[in-house]
Amino acid sequence: MPSLTPGAPTGGRASLKRILKWLLFGLAVLLIIWVWRHRYGEPEKFNQMEDQFKYGSIGADHPLAQAPLPYWMWRVLPDLFDPATVIPKPHAPTNGKKGWEAFGLYVEDKLPARNNLSAGAAFDRPVGFSRRQTMGMDMVGLNCAFCHLGTLQREPNGKREMVLGGVGNAINIEQYFLYLFSALKDPGFTAERVMPAIDAELKRQGAELGWFQRALYRWVLVPLLPVYVNYMEDRKFDFINPSSTNRLEDFGPGRVDTWGLYKRTFINPPVHDRINGTSDFPPLWNQKARIGMRLHWDGNTDVLIERNIISALSLIGKRVEVLDFDGLVRVTEWTEGLLPPRFPDLMPYTPGKDPPPVNSEEAAKGAVLFNEQCGRCHSPTGDRFGRVEPISGLGTDELRFKEFIPELEHALNRIGTSRWQLRNFRVQTGYVNGLLDGVWLRAPYLHNGSVPTLRDLLKPAEERPKFFCRGADLYDWWDLGFVSAPTMVGDTPTCPGGYLYDTRTPNSGRSNKGHEYGTAMSKLQKEQLLEFMKTL
Repeated sequence: MPSLTPGAPTGGRASLKRILKWLLFGLAVLLIIWVWRHRYGEPEKFNQMEDQFKYGSIGADHPLAQAPLPYWMWRVLPDLFDPATVIPKPHAPTNGKKGWEAFGLYVEDKLPARNNLSAGAAFDRPVGFSRRQTMGMDMVGLNCAFCHLGTLQREPNGKREMVLGGVGNAINIEQYFLYLFSALKDPGFTAERVMPAIDAELKRQGAELGWFQRALYRWVLVPLLPVYVNYMEDRKFDFINPSSTNRLEDFGPGRVDTWGLYKRTFINPPVHDRINGTSDFPPLWNQKARIGMRLHWDGNTDVLIERNIISALSLIGKRVEVLDFDGLVRVTEWTEGLLPPRFPDLMPYTPGKDPPPVNSEEAAKGAVLFNEQCGRCHSPTGDRFGRVEPISGLGTDELRFKEFIPELEHALNRIGTSRWQLRNFRVQTGYVNGLLDGVWLRAPYLHNGSVPTLRDLLKPAEERPKFFCRGADLYDWWDLGFVSAPTMVGDTPTCPGGYLYDTRTPNSGRSNKGHEYGTAMSKLQKEQLLEFMKTL
């Protein structure tokens, strides 16, 4: 006989559970969609193209890139850890400057207008750094201007000036990364020390840090970043790690080992060799005239956008999809029309009192000599222009092109996304005969920056300076290069506040031999040729 006692209703509870399950499922789907749509975040964009070059993103500020940093932490690092003391000696900066300027970086008086912020609002970083917000997190990363921003001081005690797209003569990228490794592994890098500094900076900028970012900084980023830094230093950056047997010679200002990081990132298994192929930062001027030429110092590609993509990938790493391709194309198109500064526009002189910056009569004679001595390789009408000059005739240091190995060629030519692909990298056996536009402001000379001035380049190799100082902004208007004479302490050359570049170091890639074209000319002819080079 069935029970007459009424049972507890169950249909309503079951329906409520189903509704809750579907609601949670729907919220999860919406969260996934929101994360997917916002996975690239929103980088700062600037109204003027010059400002976009200086501060805009190429993707290196994305959390999935190889070397971004949380913005507010990065912002206070120099306040907590002095670059001159935290980096192991003798690799620390000696220029006496504080903060990020210790690495040769340039800080403007005010930040230009960007996004919806007016000019000067919350000035926060040197030229060469971009900022992006991704899923509520503010990040900072490097861009093209970090390496390709020249600086110039016209007169002693004069103002330091920017040269957009220049050779990065004072920038020390190796010291910058050594600083990050040292500061983020320092025993003093703790939440108890970092968070009060961040709060002080937030107050200075009139900003706030949400609860999510604050918790992320304190409980995740500060504890885990030292672990990540140890990994990067051992696996990817061992070629600059002071304690590694794979360490290369110090780069010095204006120079970088181009391919060491790529061989550890894109070749499988990674190649940890010790080829000292460190070379100077080339300028980015007048790129339209270089379309179709061999590019890079050794001409390993002839596609302009591929060259720029591969430069960006040193900062992006394996997650190539986060490269900001639109931003990079925008910069590439801008550099096609970016012209170098003119010598007469920058040289200080008093009309009517001083001779003109360029003697037009002597420069005209120098133009004839240029066509005779240099035109085959460096004039657009020359039969060797834009080609790779074999090292057998050129005679300069070989290590730069030897560092680009066949395994790297193969690895790079397999990289790409649905929007871009790398397919045109080739191993070469020499260096490119390129345009010499703005050559007067490209010092030091040769691909490895081993000759301090244009005047020195017209000397036979045995007469060129064996050692000189790098990192200065003060220009030498007579010799056409930056002031570079060392201070002698007895028989020992020193560079107070600068970097001593010694061409005699064996197997360092620093040799100043080769390229002895024009060295047999008379003294008068050399003066005429130099006068003409001021006009390029």
